[in-house]
Amino acid sequence: MSLRCVAVRLSLPTMDRVAWQEGRLGRHATSCLRCQAETARYRKLHRSLEALGQITEAAPASLLAGVEHAIGGPPVESSPVRGRLAGIAAAAGAVAAAAAGTAAVVAWRRVHGAA
Repeated sequence: MSLRCVAVRLSLPTMDRVAWQEGRLGRHATSCLRCQAETARYRKLHRSLEALGQITEAAPASLLAGVEHAIGGPPVESSPVRGRLAGIAAAAGAVAAAAAGTAAVVAWRRVHGAA
């Protein structure tokens, strides 16, 4: 794999399609089968992610009642301190989930992207 192939892989997530195709990396990708395949995979992923934004299914009406029953009833009003702590905990959970997702993507790319 050449340095240009590596540059193509690194630039795909941030590429401006028209400018990228007209530049040096785009010209390289037109002559490199490995880069063409990587570009095609990236475009397919991009289309799939765009399609996810079109999903407009509503949750079933019974979902809230089922969740409340599973956790022991509706939430109880809490003090402002508890509310802030819950907000901090929720933010920490979101950061942890994002980090885990990033780690999973990096690991997947190492295994599948090396081919």
